[in-house]
Amino acid sequence: MRNIFVITILVVLFPISFVSAQFLGQLTPAPTLNKGDGLIGAYMGVYEDAFSVFGQFRYGMAKYVDLGLKIGMLNFDPGYGESSSGLAIGGDVKYWFMERNTGDPLDASFGIGTEYLNISDYSIFTLGANAIVSYQIDYHEKKNVTPYGRLNIRWERVSFENSWRWSWGLKHEGNWTDSDMDVALALGADLKISSNLSLIGELEIEDNVGFVAGINYNLF
Repeated sequence: MRNIFVITILVVLFPISFVSAQFLGQLTPAPTLNKGDGLIGAYMGVYEDAFSVFGQFRYGMAKYVDLGLKIGMLNFDPGYGESSSGLAIGGDVKYWFMERNTGDPLDASFGIGTEYLNISDYSIFTLGANAIVSYQIDYHEKKNVTPYGRLNIRWERVSFENSWRWSWGLKHEGNWTDSDMDVALALGADLKISSNLSLIGELEIEDNVGFVAGINYNLF
């Protein structure tokens, strides 16, 4: 009886906990790419109830402005029932407005980003703003490490199909949607090991805590 009760509580709380989550991270420090430059990245993410594999392409659109696109797969396993896999897509634009090379104390940028996740019979769409700060530390010729942080404030909308929830003490079945505001923090570091290649790791601090790691490679 106790096991049935626990599973019931988990099923009820699952939509609430899973709504507040972004899975694709930031994965670049505050500085933007130079106009015409490109970057590709490959990453793996491990979260409390999920695992992801995805890639990124960034392109310098103009001086101090770049654009990024992320796409990959995410597997969600809540620990009960069957796991589900689906598609994750994200994009962001970033503007670099504080630059250490010009005398500012650190690098800082502001951006707008979105993320879409579709798994089985539910989907999540997010749209929000990012504030990113970083500080490059040189430790060898053409090599450096750049710690960075990102504050993300976003609006989220989750949609469920053929599901149920409790409302006013009653059980409702069918299709339903919910929306909310959420805040998340990402803390990471970019370790440059050659002129074009760097290793990156990022801790995602929000309702669904996770860690993402991978590589970034500058194309041109």
